[in-house]
Amino acid sequence: MIILVTRYTKDGDFPDSTMDVTTAGAEAFADLLGVPADTLTEVYPLRQKHAERFQQLTGIPLDLEKYDYFLEPGAD
Repeated sequence: MIILVTRYTKDGDFPDSTMDVTTAGAEAFADLLGVPADTLTEVYPLRQKHAERFQQLTGIPLDLEKYDYFLEPGAD
């Protein structure tokens, strides 16, 4: 499984950037989102409640004032 985070500007319709965060692991992201790992198949918005743990897992801070972020699991 590949796990990407796609970033959009608040008023944007197209992605600003995409980051591969697969190394943090599906289990960690499933726990972050509160879903079973085997059902981690949808696109999930990342909110303020996810920001601190997301940064701990990936080292990437989320600038939620300027951007919207979406976690996108996919097949590799």
